[in-house]
Amino acid sequence: MPKITARDVLGPGSPLEHALAGYEVRDGQLAMAEAVESALDHDRPLFVEAGTGTGKTLAYLVPAVLSKKKVVISTATRTLQDQIFTKDLPLLREVLGAHGVSFTCALMKGLSNYLCRRRYEELKKSGEAGLMIAKVERWLLDTETGDRAELDLPEGSPLWLGVQSGSDTRIGAPCAHYEACFVTKMKESAASADIVIVNHHLYCADLALRRGQRGEYASVVPAHDAVIFDEAHTLEDVATDHLGTSLSEAQIRFFLDGLWNAKGKGLLANPGYDSAQVIVDYARQANQTLWKDVALLGIDRNEETLRLTSPDQVANPLSPALDALARALDALLAR
Repeated sequence: MPKITARDVLGPGSPLEHALAGYEVRDGQLAMAEAVESALDHDRPLFVEAGTGTGKTLAYLVPAVLSKKKVVISTATRTLQDQIFTKDLPLLREVLGAHGVSFTCALMKGLSNYLCRRRYEELKKSGEAGLMIAKVERWLLDTETGDRAELDLPEGSPLWLGVQSGSDTRIGAPCAHYEACFVTKMKESAASADIVIVNHHLYCADLALRRGQRGEYASVVPAHDAVIFDEAHTLEDVATDHLGTSLSEAQIRFFLDGLWNAKGKGLLANPGYDSAQVIVDYARQANQTLWKDVALLGIDRNEETLRLTSPDQVANPLSPALDALARALDALLAR
């Protein structure tokens, strides 16, 4: 049986044309789909700018499914994630299934989108949740995912904050709810799926975890053959947030004041720590110098942040001062 191509699915006389009333073959969609198909076949990077009305979602989903590779689709928003998972992929499964093409898919969101069964049980027993807990209890009888998108709760709901999962709530196999854990099920589903739908924040946060001390062991997104970034124009800012380093004058000052400050208070407020206190003052002066130099770069005061694009854009007196402080603290610990 000849291999089915993206043009077979999206072009004239395609199964989509028969399945959807008013389906229209679009040249731009076909061109994009064939470009994505070629990139996946040859393991090449591809950048596509698609105008409104191109039909870009199907233009990359169809070749991704037909590639028989494990492909991660990353979107800018949870809304688009849900649309792809609940509408576009089920449509393709129905249409392609009639032609002998099958695939599996999984949806992955950040941990805070999933209910933690352990925290839920603790909150329920405490009696502090009020009447709203009954709504969650009814939902739990039917949900298979534990995804808060299924539950009609306002953003920032105190109830959800009390039951949501998080990196600090994950205790692994010792948890009594480990086998029934929604996060565990989500990860298992993604590990075996052909198509995995994530968002940019989760994908970049996962990259940051992989760069940490635990490497691959800390990752959430499963290993994959290819990744497709939809709405890629938002990716730079998200990647910078997760993979860059940020600091502020107040952040450093708060840290240093916690060690030793002008009021003679802090962790080093002890006559025996005089030398360390001197080094804290040295670091404080370096912090002030750094931000004076940053101000000379001509920052627009209406902007909250300044992105430094090269290491030598501003002199760095802070790192040597903090290195000296680290050595002084290590010496104190040794005593």
